[in-house]
Amino acid sequence: MKIKTFSLAMWCMILILIACASNNPLEKKLELFQTPPGYQYPIDSTGYSEIKSSIFFTKNSNTEVFTMNSNNLYLVDFNNDGEKDIIYLDKRHYQRTVLLEKRGNNFVEIFSEPGRLVDVKQGKKTTFFVLNNAIGCLNEASLSELMIKDDTVIVENILTLHVDTKLNNINKTLKTQRVSGVLRTQAVVDDTKKNDPCTGDVKIGNQLRTIEDKVVTIIKNQDEWLLVVFKEVDRSMIGWVKI
Repeated sequence: MKIKTFSLAMWCMILILIACASNNPLEKKLELFQTPPGYQYPIDSTGYSEIKSSIFFTKNSNTEVFTMNSNNLYLVDFNNDGEKDIIYLDKRHYQRTVLLEKRGNNFVEIFSEPGRLVDVKQGKKTTFFVLNNAIGCLNEASLSELMIKDDTVIVENILTLHVDTKLNNINKTLKTQRVSGVLRTQAVVDDTKKNDPCTGDVKIGNQLRTIEDKVVTIIKNQDEWLLVVFKEVDRSMIGWVKI
């Protein structure tokens, strides 16, 4: 009986570990970078008709009239106050995700950044993922993870990916390791100095930055190179480092 009980306990522990691994936030972000879904905004015609006469305020308290497209509108209580707030994809100039909190009969903007909504996770806290693709002089794509607390404080974590860095065949199991070296966009040493065509600043080859004795998460092994995620406070970057 003791052996059966022990075996059952071990099996339960394994299942818990598997569940935790599958919910790894970094794995989720890497998945969204590789195959970002075309997010479908749930249509709430009843809720939409009720807000059409509302006033929308920007962060500067200026009123701004939105011609709301219900296909780009998501009504959700993201701060758990019992009132439905708005997530809106603004396409007037370029793709921008806007969060508006319901206050009384009106709505106030609390977040507005370039990018499109690619995922929403609701639970005790609501978490959004906003992807801004690299374009033109912007040579990095960024994925913002936004967690909204009950007091409407937004905690943002950003993961960046250079346009020259490709994500494919990454490891199924992610491990951490302490490394030192130069973080690069590709698995090749390029230290050629050149001027950035957009800013005129001098750039050194494919260097992103130098890291000294820092813990990174390894997402791919390739010969003498590691593709890693390096995190500093609330911002992370993906790059290659030679070992």
